[in-house]
Amino acid sequence: MTHDAYWLGVAGGLLIVLVIVEMVRRRYLRGRYALVWVVLGTGAATLALFPNLLGRAATALGVTVPFNLLLFLGVLVMLVMIMQLSSEAGRLQERTRVLAEEVALLKTAVDQLSRRDASAAASDSPRAESVRAT
Repeated sequence: MTHDAYWLGVAGGLLIVLVIVEMVRRRYLRGRYALVWVVLGTGAATLALFPNLLGRAATALGVTVPFNLLLFLGVLVMLVMIMQLSSEAGRLQERTRVLAEEVALLKTAVDQLSRRDASAAASDSPRAESVRAT
């Protein structure tokens, strides 16, 4: 691999980190999710700077092709992120259901109060008094 390719990897990793920092600053991304992306960007830049690290890790783990180790680790990271996002989606779905039920109960209570006030106002009007007198 040429030195240009190393610097391209470093630039890509740093670009990821900068984009994530900007997204957090603009509140497009929450802090706990941003931390994972910053770690991934830093890891990509580190592997680009020191490509022998991946080879040493692959040898230590008994993986013949270092790129296979990188792909395996990438798949594991994606699975963890998918599980985390699925958990968050389930939690938000439950919260939305509870809020919808609370809104329905409040709306029912407001409608009942409105009807009671309307009937009380109708019984207090002068026309209602004259109708009752006849």
